[in-house]
Amino acid sequence: MRQDQASPKWQPPARAKFDLAPPRHFLYPAILLMLAEEPRHGYRLVDALLSLGYGPVSRPAIYRALGELQHDELLRSWTTDSTAGSPRQVYELTEKGSRTLERWMGIILIERDCLDRILARYAKVADPDPS
Repeated sequence: MRQDQASPKWQPPARAKFDLAPPRHFLYPAILLMLAEEPRHGYRLVDALLSLGYGPVSRPAIYRALGELQHDELLRSWTTDSTAGSPRQVYELTEKGSRTLERWMGIILIERDCLDRILARYAKVADPDPS
């Protein structure tokens, strides 16, 4: 290697990594919202979440979240026959789930207000002379 060629230096992985992905904890209220609209099979939640612009979410993550929400008595399920294949679980909100959804929407509103303030301040930095 020539002296004037710099060899690539090893760099440790970034610690403050930012990925464009939905926050995991928004999955719970998003699922509750979808089930508040109508009872659904778990697999139908994938398309419903995508229609919100939620981003890619795996079926295992949805079923894991459904299990956690059901354990917390926020939803209930029952088995229905399927026209093709094995029986399917249908999920719906419980009264406790409806109350929890309402509280979570309040938290999301507070988070949105905070994000709006951050974006407004960023706009001033990104374009300090708006004329």
